[in-house]
Amino acid sequence: METVQGIPRHCHCGSNTIVLTSKTRQNPGRRFFRCETSSSQGHLFKWVDEANSEELSLLKDKQVRLDQDLLQLKQELLEMKKDIGEILQILECIRSKV
Repeated sequence: METVQGIPRHCHCGSNTIVLTSKTRQNPGRRFFRCETSSSQGHLFKWVDEANSEELSLLKDKQVRLDQDLLQLKQELLEMKKDIGEILQILECIRSKV
């Protein structure tokens, strides 16, 4: 069974997840995700705090990738502006010769 990183939306069986609160002595009041149809072994169980931590890490990684993509797009835009400027200069030269 694969482990889903971040906040789980669905169990491995395809059912939605629900959030419940633990009433055990080891984890009183701790919230967890669980399969909405089954609590048996093999179905989803994940602590909310751990899922949130993973989700933040995934979002941080995504933000880094988006920042890199934005820098690349800005560079490409500058290159296009330069190319357009050169094309305009060539057109101006052609117009002045006609």
